[in-house]
This record gives sequence, structure tokens and C-alpha cells, in this order.
Amino acid sequence: MKRKNSEKGMALLLVLIVVTLLTSILMELAYSTLIEQHLAETFRDSTRAYYLARGGITAGQKLLLLDNNDYDSPTEVWGGGVINYPVGEGFVTMTVEDLDGKLAVNSLVSGNNPQTVVVDRFYRLLLSLEIDQPAELTAAVIDWLDQGDEPFQLIQTDDLEMPVAGAESSYYQSLAEPYGCKNGSIESLEDLLLVKGFTDEIFKIVSPYLSVADSKRTNINTAGREVLLSLSAKLEEQTVDLIIDNRRDAPIQSIKSLKTLLPEDQYSLMRSFESQRLLGTTSEFYKISAEAVINDGRRSLETRFNKKNNVLSYIRTI
Repeated sequence: MKRKNSEKGMALLLVLIVVTLLTSILMELAYSTLIEQHLAETFRDSTRAYYLARGGITAGQKLLLLDNNDYDSPTEVWGGGVINYPVGEGFVTMTVEDLDGKLAVNSLVSGNNPQTVVVDRFYRLLLSLEIDQPAELTAAVIDWLDQGDEPFQLIQTDDLEMPVAGAESSYYQSLAEPYGCKNGSIESLEDLLLVKGFTDEIFKIVSPYLSVADSKRTNINTAGREVLLSLSAKLEEQTVDLIIDNRRDAPIQSIKSLKTLLPEDQYSLMRSFESQRLLGTTSEFYKISAEAVINDGRRSLETRFNKKNNVLSYIRTI
């Protein structure tokens, strides 16, 4: 009798163990299924978010093309962008940044020749930002861009002659983790972090004032104080402050309109910049950024847009 009870108890125990194992397996299977379902839904929503963000890029492009007056200013419709605009099940945010309000770093060199005007401006910009060794950094960028193998040795600007030690491949190959000198245009500002002397701290300070667009002309309506001051050592700080204060009230629609605002010598400087195509009231290059969110899917894109030719240089995920 005792043996039968023991066998029944053992059978019951085995049944309980099997049930427990099956329950665990089913729970694990259910959990895995939920995870896979969630991942699939996230992938689906991320794909949908990508195309929604792509639509945001197109919207920015259209806004810029509709703006065909004689000036470009962030006070116009494109400057406001779009913030969390509902589209279907998601939201899209789009911003437009004028790149012609910055200094185009690639224009330091044309072919294999440093461009004196831009070299002067780049040096002055670094100087106004109180960056240490602005001449050395300027020379290093020139060597990064040009196609020669001889390090740049002399910066001449504003009646100054400053011996410098640029950096070509021999310098970069001698580093603990060697790499080559680009000897060509940079595609992203972050490339400057590879250039001799450009630390994270320096890059953080200078990058808001630089672009990799191709325009040498600065938009007087969007350029920051330091970028405007880089135009010439003869340009007075008071003049730049007057321009910035004036454009807050209304965009500057022509350089000629500054005649009644500025002293004669400063106004003549402005007209000289305009005749050299260093200064204007319109822009050609913009950065359009868009971010879209659909449930757990999120995608952020950016592009560089040439308004004059209606061309997107790239579209990349950020």
C-alpha cells in the first residue's frame, strides 16, 4: 500500500515538474515573441519615420524655393522651421540654417593655392574667438586642404608676417596612431578634429562659425558678429554692432541701404566687400535638418541645399 502511494506521489511530482517546465518554456516563448514583435514594430516605425523626416527635408527645400526676394533672413518663413508638426501617427520637426552666414573653410584653398582673402579672414576669426596660436592653426588647415607636400611656413595678414609650421603627411604619419593628410576638401566639419592643433575644446568654440559649403560670400543678415568682423581689420566693432541691431528690426535688403546708418569710411568698406562678392544680402547654401517620431521609431536627417541650383548635396542620418 505504501509503495503504491509512493509511486502515486512520484508520478504527481513528475507531472508538476513537467507542467512547471512547460509553463516556463511557454512564458519564455511568449516573452521572445513579444520582444520580436516589438523589434519588428520599432523597425517598421523607424522606416516610416525615415520617410516622414525625408518629407521634412523636402518641405524645407520648398520653403526656400518659394522665398525669391532680394534678401534672406531668419525672420522669414523658412527661419521659423516646423516644430512637432503632426503627420498621421507621427510628428516631424524641421529646421533651416543659413550656411552663408558662416565662413566656408574649404574656400581657404583653391586648387593648390591658398586664397589670401579667406586666409586673412580665417586667421582673424580665430583671433577674435581668442583661440591660441591662430596662425599655426590656419597653416595646418591650409596644409590639410592643399595638395602639396611642403608644410605652409608663413602667414601674412594685416601687415603682419608670422612664421608657422604647418603639417603634411610626414607629421600625421609620425603620430602614435598614424593617418594620412587629406590633401583635399573636407566633407564634414568634424574632419577638423584630425587637423594638427584642433582639440575638442577648440573645435567646440570655432565650429559654430564655420561651414563646408562652397560660398565665399557672407550674408549680412545671418552672419554672426565674429564672422562679420573677420571681413577686415579696418571694420570697426561699433559698425558691426549697428548692423546687427538694425537687422533685428528689419532685414537689410541691400548694402546701399547702410549709407544712412554707417560712417562714410565704414560704408565704403561695405560697398568694397560687396563689389568683391564677399558680402551680400542673400544666401545660396543652407543646411536643412529634420527629425520624425512615430511611436518608438525616430529618425533624424540633414542635408546641404544649394538654393541657386536647387540641388541637395547629400542626405545623411544624424
